[in-house]
Amino acid sequence: MHDAAAILLHGAPGTGLWDALRERAAALLCEAPSAGHACGRCAGCHLLAAGTHPDLFELLPDALALELGVREPEERASGQPSREIAIDAVRRLVDWSHATSHRGGARVALVHPLDAMSLPAANALLKTLEEPPPGLSFFLGTHKLDRVLPTLRSRTRLLALARPQAAAAQALLRERGCAQPEAVAAWCRNAVHATQPEAGLEWAVGLLGWLAGQGSPAAAQRALVDAAPAAAVAVAALQKIGVDLMRVRHGLAPLYLPQQGELLQRLAPHAQPAAWLARWQRLARASAESGFALHAGLSAERWLLEFGQLHQRSED
Repeated sequence: MHDAAAILLHGAPGTGLWDALRERAAALLCEAPSAGHACGRCAGCHLLAAGTHPDLFELLPDALALELGVREPEERASGQPSREIAIDAVRRLVDWSHATSHRGGARVALVHPLDAMSLPAANALLKTLEEPPPGLSFFLGTHKLDRVLPTLRSRTRLLALARPQAAAAQALLRERGCAQPEAVAAWCRNAVHATQPEAGLEWAVGLLGWLAGQGSPAAAQRALVDAAPAAAVAVAALQKIGVDLMRVRHGLAPLYLPQQGELLQRLAPHAQPAAWLARWQRLARASAESGFALHAGLSAERWLLEFGQLHQRSED
């Protein structure tokens, strides 16, 4: 297999991985490319924009296809679109791969995320990756490179997708009308292509104020419980606070909440590394549990109680 026949692009969530895959596909399918980029004006580009290019096959789980607006998910008995790439979908890709080009040029298969493929589905794709038909290129993507089956990784050329630079991330946020681009960019580590890069930020700032004793403790705690984001978002916010407290305690600049440096400086001396690390690890385990989508309010109430007790113990 030629080295470039299957490229596996990997990067953190929110770094624009799907857009990067599509841009690579567009450049190959464009009939008048310039400097490695699609022209956006030729017939091939118009077909791609309309979602009807016959020489492009996009293989995604139904749930992700719905989120990205790629296509409508297939009907399922459960009524819930799948988050896995099914073996039947892979077989359709394999059948399509052996056809000839409709427009006489390159053919492209996009597969994302590659880690969403079961072992049977991966085995169904493997032979085509090993010996792709002439003119067919694979662009594969994943946010979880460690979860991609080794047999698939070994048939691809790995390329890492870098996070956007701070200036570019902030500029994009400004274009979207974000009122605090610097704070949001820091909060998501410039992964501004996420659906909600600011998710959890306001709640985290309120939590810091509550830990620092600003306002009425009972009223602040109730407000935090009532405003609790989804459980996964809340856990990520608590983890980020823990990281920043430990960094500030050891003389380093905060990563996620640089605008809250004064509050972090006040709280950091009371944050005992062993206790906060243990709490961070419990949160990590909780976020990995099956069926993690717990009731946000009840979960937040428990988490806030534990964080408040942890802070009190560290002050004693």
